[in-house]
Amino acid sequence: MEADKEEDYSSIPLSERAVHKVWKARLNAYEEMTKQFSRSASESDSCFKPFLSDPALYKKIVTDSNVAALEAGITSLVACLQYGGANACQRLRGTLVTPLAEKGLASVRAGTKQKTVEALLYFVELDSPDPVVDELLPILSNKLPKLVAGTAMALREIITNFGTKTVNPKAIVKVLPKLFAHTDKNVRAEATNIAVELYKWMADPLKSVLLPDLKPVQQKDLEEAFEAVKGVQPKQQRFLLSQAAAADAEPDDDSAQEDQPVDSYDLVDAVDVTSKIPSNFFENMASVKWKERKEAVDELFQLANVAKIADSDFAEITRVLGKCIVKDANVAVVMVAANCVESLAKGLRHNFAKYKPNVFTSLLERSKEKKASVIEALGNALDAVFESTTFSDVLEDILEFIKHKNPQVKEQVALFLVRCLRTVRTIPKQAEIKHVCEAATTLLADTAKPVRAAGADVLGTVMKMIGERAMTPYIDGLDDIRKTMVKESFDAATVRAKPEKAAPPVPAPASSKPSSKPTGPPRARPSASSVTKRAPSGTPPTSSSSSTSRSEPSSASHSSRLAPPGSRTSRIGTTQTSSLRKEPVPSSPRAAVTSTRAAASSTPPPRGTGRGLTGVSLPSSSSSSTSHSNNSSLLAAEKAELSELRRSREEWQSSIATLRQQVEALQGENAKLSQAVSELQLNNQQLIEDHTRDVLSVKAKETQLARTRSELNGAKTQISGLQRELENVRSANPQLTHASRDDPVKDVRQASNTPLARRKSTAHVTEEEKENGLASSRITNGSTFASARTSSAFSPISTSAAEESLSSGTTSAGDSVESWRRAAEVTSQLKARIEAMKARQIRR
Repeated sequence: MEADKEEDYSSIPLSERAVHKVWKARLNAYEEMTKQFSRSASESDSCFKPFLSDPALYKKIVTDSNVAALEAGITSLVACLQYGGANACQRLRGTLVTPLAEKGLASVRAGTKQKTVEALLYFVELDSPDPVVDELLPILSNKLPKLVAGTAMALREIITNFGTKTVNPKAIVKVLPKLFAHTDKNVRAEATNIAVELYKWMADPLKSVLLPDLKPVQQKDLEEAFEAVKGVQPKQQRFLLSQAAAADAEPDDDSAQEDQPVDSYDLVDAVDVTSKIPSNFFENMASVKWKERKEAVDELFQLANVAKIADSDFAEITRVLGKCIVKDANVAVVMVAANCVESLAKGLRHNFAKYKPNVFTSLLERSKEKKASVIEALGNALDAVFESTTFSDVLEDILEFIKHKNPQVKEQVALFLVRCLRTVRTIPKQAEIKHVCEAATTLLADTAKPVRAAGADVLGTVMKMIGERAMTPYIDGLDDIRKTMVKESFDAATVRAKPEKAAPPVPAPASSKPSSKPTGPPRARPSASSVTKRAPSGTPPTSSSSSTSRSEPSSASHSSRLAPPGSRTSRIGTTQTSSLRKEPVPSSPRAAVTSTRAAASSTPPPRGTGRGLTGVSLPSSSSSSTSHSNNSSLLAAEKAELSELRRSREEWQSSIATLRQQVEALQGENAKLSQAVSELQLNNQQLIEDHTRDVLSVKAKETQLARTRSELNGAKTQISGLQRELENVRSANPQLTHASRDDPVKDVRQASNTPLARRKSTAHVTEEEKENGLASSRITNGSTFASARTSSAFSPISTSAAEESLSSGTTSAGDSVESWRRAAEVTSQLKARIEAMKARQIRR
């Protein structure tokens, strides 16, 4: 140990000491690295190069096995990032973030954890937070609880220092339910800390995303924790390198820290709804049974009731919902259909605007319902549809339905208009305000009290937006009672609209621009040339010009006293005035301005005009009259040009309004055509299904016919076999050929006497019985009656009787006549059956 203490490692190069097998050598190297980094002259200093050129070397440093050396190594990394800047961050981040977090955040030493978090914050500050967060999130699935808790703590520090404006909280919010379900209490505690920190920045949108996935006990605890920090306004403590200049320029007051609120819509993933809709949805929606329609809209509502919906083709679905809302007689189905529209509009947001014509007028028309729950569902659906569009898009339909003959519809449409005016963020155009006020004034004269109250609310809300003075023309003709109603609504109304930004001022004509040369201080004795130059400018007098004009009369009087009699000042002024009056009148205001300026600049002052003993030029009365005439002509020209511009603007506005109406008409036609196309597609699909069914039916018939033909051929084959066997029997006993016609009993007796005939007859009868029974069963296609008849005809009893009669005829010639008679009857029956089978085959 003494040898280790006395050994000097300073002679070893720094990069070799950093990976030395002795931990003290490595510790010494890390401390020296920290000193060199802190003393570096710039970010490109040579002390950084060995470590930035080989990031794997620093990976070994931040994963040192010795706890003391590990803390020193992470401290050197913090110094490297602090003084090495963005270049060091970009070179080391991809290699070091994961091993640094896994080793440093799981350490038992508080200093090591603190330095690790500081290094991670520098990785965020010098470039971007997304790569660091993406590297840390997979570590939350590690099996080591203390590493998961440390990583959660690091994420909380990143949010605390940089805020949700810089760090996207979507990925962090998604993993919070998993942390709350962890078995380790320290991990759950860190998850609570992250949720509270996010609530400071995001407020209520976090609740709607996070709380539904937690247990009731955890929800209650989080609600209490959120209440404790409610109203806290967090501030960003550290800024990215790209934000540093902006952060220095911002003031320290709270107004500079105002950010746009975080929307929960941006924190969730879109869900594909169209792929999950049941195949029989449209069939059930067209059913005559209200329960089937109710089941269909219930299934759709369960699918669409999500925070964010992926954009797809909802044209046919919204068309069916709109038709259901306006025509369905069951209010329960209507209410759920309205809830479906609300969910689709909230989930699609601005993507739902193209489906607005399919449902909006249906919702307004159905507002005649008196049941409170249905009215509430319709109102929520209208509000959601309005959020996806603009005020101008819905105003036309509102103004149309506000004239409805049903007082209930008028009241609900007016209340919807009030909600639109209170939530819109920009004050509507002047023409739209005029239409709204005129419609609301009409409602004030309605016979129904709720309608009058709704009209007063509309006027009061508009007054809150544009002010009492601008509202005077619209309420000036109302009586005192109605004015009082409007004033009460005005006091209670709250609006969010702000006036549109004023357009940049139109530049004044060239004649009204002041002279580019700065006007100097007033002189006691201005020259005549300066007076001539300032006269036609047409600018309002400033303080300097007014003082100059006040000093001019005194100098003029002084010069007139010094001037010799018979001076030419008055005559020259008269000549100039008359020459100006004789000029032709310009054809346009702009030409008048140009000609006047040219005349003023091209007419030089007469030499020697108004010169006294001192040789100072004196102003003449003619020059002042000339300036007055020029000013009047300039003003007239400007007024003419202004009126012409106003007229052009009105023409453009009228043409724009016409084009807008044409566009709206084309959009309506497009919606109708889309609806017609959808109906044609449905009809085409139905025709295809009918054709498919017909084809299948024809194929079934053909299959049945082919099977029947094959059975017929089999029966024919069996008949021919029977005939051949009969011929064989006759050929075996020639005596049967001649005697069979006269005495069939004798024919059978003689044929049966031979041994071969006895064997054949027995086999033939059995086989014939089986084949005839099967053939008759197949030909009749399973007919019960035919099967019964066949089985009775070819029963084993009759066969055995025939065999007994034949055998008895062959064994004993002296049997009774009754036995031969039975044998003859069996033979005749067999022949009759064969003939009957042939006849049936011929008929078929």
